[in-house]
Amino acid sequence: MNTTFLRHFLPATLGLALLTGCNTLVGIAPINLTQHDWALVEATDADGHLDQALLDGNRAPIQLTFKDDRLGVSNACNHMGGDYKLKNGRLKVGHMIQTMMACEPELMARESAIKTRLQQPLRVRIDAETSRLHMLNDAGVMVFEPVQP
Repeated sequence: MNTTFLRHFLPATLGLALLTGCNTLVGIAPINLTQHDWALVEATDADGHLDQALLDGNRAPIQLTFKDDRLGVSNACNHMGGDYKLKNGRLKVGHMIQTMMACEPELMARESAIKTRLQQPLRVRIDAETSRLHMLNDAGVMVFEPVQP
């Protein structure tokens, strides 16, 4: 076999193999939002401060459910839902509808906060090591964990 060919072909092949595996090396998993329901575990505002409206520790965490191009939001004041599109790591939620119950002020603030966050386009990624869903935009960062069945 031609040694010149091997000397050039082998490094190129190894380099290509390394580049192909880069997505795994940086810890980003393919985005499949429908594989779990998602519970909010962390939320910070645009300045990096905890978003207290979203993180009321005395209540069940806000939960997102993605199914058949529809998003459901629970554990706010009202149940909310809307259509969504995910393309190239960007999540765009369409018009959201909700039930119309009156709740105590803290729950109303929670509902308003999650609705405001979701109505702005979000960059999303799933961490391959922790399986956490990260959603971020100009309003801040939200981190969700898969809900255990």
